[in-house]
Amino acid sequence: MKISTLFLRNPGTKLLALAIACVTWYLLTGEQRERVSERSYRIPLSIVNIPTGAIIVSPVPDGVDVRLRGSFTALRQLEPAKLEAVVDLLGASQGEKRYPLAPEDINVPRGVEVIAIAPPEVRLSLDAVADKVLPIVPEVTGTPANGSQIEEIVAEPRNGRVQGPARTLAHLTSLRTEPVAVDGHESTFSASTTVAAQPAGVRVREGQLVTVRVRIRPSPTPVPTPKARAGRQRP
Repeated sequence: MKISTLFLRNPGTKLLALAIACVTWYLLTGEQRERVSERSYRIPLSIVNIPTGAIIVSPVPDGVDVRLRGSFTALRQLEPAKLEAVVDLLGASQGEKRYPLAPEDINVPRGVEVIAIAPPEVRLSLDAVADKVLPIVPEVTGTPANGSQIEEIVAEPRNGRVQGPARTLAHLTSLRTEPVAVDGHESTFSASTTVAAQPAGVRVREGQLVTVRVRIRPSPTPVPTPKARAGRQRP
């Protein structure tokens, strides 16, 4: 069979195949022909795989700044809300460590390149989670009415249980309440309050709500001091 005859057979099918190939090539190489752009974004930082029984005790940045490069269309279609930087703590131990951020830690779509990350690393400190039972100390302000005095201040419950970083709990000796005012009171009364705010990472697990009972009694009557007798005057 002649070669010319082979090329002329089914011309319609051959032209259709050629057209499809040209369109496919055009679409696949479109991004390469399109102008390249760069954009900066502020994206959230996620910490994953925190070890069981551990807690992060250092400040954690709420996000990082990234610079992305890609085709104009790819960056225009990008949804910033779906971007995030991820720090994986799988297998991490207690103490402070540096965790570098690499382009693969940013979930960008295909065709988009991460060219800069700031900060380039995150410092995190891990501590063991501990529990501790501490006495609750009522905090009162002001003074009772004239002629009255405070006899006793009691908190119910008397103890509270907190949970948090072991090193922080080691320095806690008591749980103080939010202040209860005694101004103007002339008799025993009770007031509801809460345990005051605790250091970062410490949570009150039991005893958050406190009833403070302030026992007030009349002040003792002052006993008059006897006056000394005046001595006799000589004539």
